[in-house]
Amino acid sequence: MHPFAALSEPARRRIIEILASGEHTAGELAHVVGAEFRITRTAVSKHLRVLRDAQLVDVRAELQWRWYRLTSDGFETLEYEVHELREKWVRRVGWDSEHHRDHDSLAEPPTYASVPFKGAGRGYRRGRRGKQTEPPPRASEPDLGLYPVYPVPDPSRLEEWQRPPP
Repeated sequence: MHPFAALSEPARRRIIEILASGEHTAGELAHVVGAEFRITRTAVSKHLRVLRDAQLVDVRAELQWRWYRLTSDGFETLEYEVHELREKWVRRVGWDSEHHRDHDSLAEPPTYASVPFKGAGRGYRRGRRGKQTEPPPRASEPDLGLYPVYPVPDPSRLEEWQRPPP
């Protein structure tokens, strides 16, 4: 389950807030969350199962009690999703209300802050590599196309081609 979907319910967010202080039993969580949101122990148990399926909380059994605690894997997943959302927000297209202008991330050359600058005065070179700058050889002959074709031996000189080398 997506971590944002797991945290969409206010009761689940309150469970996460309580578990941030440490390990708690299911009964303690049901008592506090049930009183605040007026839900039953069964509903709290279902919320705990959703959080456990989203890998935000972990449970351990000790005799008749179930102790719930937050997991670091859940926070890493949540941080990753927030990072992905921020990356999409940076590359957004449309009206930028902060700077009062249109924003098109594809129209601007990308900035590579983590890549070291190579050489003095080297400009923006994206798209230069791989473009054909010269016409193909014998461009007037349509059968040759863009790639050079090796010459086909002349049938009258076929004997020379078939003769073994000396």
